[in-house]
Amino acid sequence: MKLINIKGNTYYIRGGTNTGVYKFNDNSVLIIDPGLAGLRPKKLATFLDENNLDIKYIINTHEHDDHYGGCNELKKIKDGIKIFAPEDAKFFIEHPDIFGDYVIGGRGNDFLSSKRSKENDTYIEIDDIIQGDEIVLNNDKFEIIKLKGHSRGSIGILTKDKILFVGDLFVGNHILSKFSLLLLNNVKEYLESIEKIKTLDFKYMVLGHGKETISKEESYKIIENHRKVVYKYINEVRLLLGEKITIDNILKQIINNNKLSCNYKEYYFFRSSIVTIISYLVNLDEVNYEIKEGEILYYSKK
Repeated sequence: MKLINIKGNTYYIRGGTNTGVYKFNDNSVLIIDPGLAGLRPKKLATFLDENNLDIKYIINTHEHDDHYGGCNELKKIKDGIKIFAPEDAKFFIEHPDIFGDYVIGGRGNDFLSSKRSKENDTYIEIDDIIQGDEIVLNNDKFEIIKLKGHSRGSIGILTKDKILFVGDLFVGNHILSKFSLLLLNNVKEYLESIEKIKTLDFKYMVLGHGKETISKEESYKIIENHRKVVYKYINEVRLLLGEKITIDNILKQIINNNKLSCNYKEYYFFRSSIVTIISYLVNLDEVNYEIKEGEILYYSKK
């Protein structure tokens, strides 16, 4: 592990999920997104202890376990850590099985659960809900930016050093090229959130999954790339709705036409995004449906 200084008191540690670290003047730290359960939180706690840094707070940017999963293990290692999350994220973090039910559209199963989740006690209790547009920790103020769309509870955290942690609002270009069908909870909110980034006063942006920090100038390209892929799939779904078709057949054609690879969990993430896109088009009054021979068939009104 390496503690990478971005500016001032703001650092991050690279990983499958990047972890933000804000160092207070008393050498205590705020952790942003500790990552998955398993080895990482133990390594993180040891690494910070070796650098005389004491974990005091954790903020979770949203309710996906690759961001919050390590919270409980960190709290077991050091009692007294205070864990924060947005209100809309709290329920899913404290009831992780419900997220599987939500994604699959019924009762979840073991195919959706990671090996780490099964091997670790992953129950996490959120100590305090993040409300409003700022939070003060250890006398330092952090701006909280609502960035809904990827998930219900997604937020960004802006430190006084003007470093913005955005969770999964964006992914690195190397990931976007492989998994361009983004996991979306609400298309309209997502498009509004990525545009909101243009209005924020920050120097660098840290992605939940990416190899480098992004300057404010570079962020405009990131925004455009993500906007393009969202509209690419919206328009592909629109074309498929030219004939009456089921959601699963839309998904099949999207996966095959774009050569998307996926495992069981990713398949249902893709399916969730297709459902979200259809809901977006329904709300635009572009889509109708009929039930025929036991299937729901969607089609374009135009």
